[in-house]
Amino acid sequence: MKNSKLFYIALLILPWLTVPFLGRNSLKKYLPAGLFISIFTKALDLFGEKKKWWKIYEGVPPLDSANFFNFGPYFVASLWMLKLTFGKFPLYLISNLILHFCFIYLGGLKLLKRFKIASIDGLTKSQYFAIHFLRCLVFYFFQYINNISHDTKKLH
Repeated sequence: MKNSKLFYIALLILPWLTVPFLGRNSLKKYLPAGLFISIFTKALDLFGEKKKWWKIYEGVPPLDSANFFNFGPYFVASLWMLKLTFGKFPLYLISNLILHFCFIYLGGLKLLKRFKIASIDGLTKSQYFAIHFLRCLVFYFFQYINNISHDTKKLH
């Protein structure tokens, strides 16, 4: 793809332009969970690539293409998801299921492959959906535990 370096840099930076609209308190509250799930996702990317579940393209050294996606739109969307749905688990779950369904079955995976970010090779779409579902549960649980820990500190 022509101008792929520019594309990857835009993929990383543009979503961050929405972060000021989260608000300072929301950013402070959800940042640890966003960092956790992005690092968790990076570890999952490495594991899945080793198992040949998917292929991650080169990107712009020293970062592979998935890093631009994980720490750009995925990270920022995760912060927004928590801001809009945390404390309303059914809404969070339904929102995530719809988002992941659309991403996996309605073209998101095709875009990842087309723009040389990643492609699924050794998994079915249903298996990939299950991974996304489990990852969204881990994400919510991390934020839930983080909230409990902060609420406990406030009591002392």
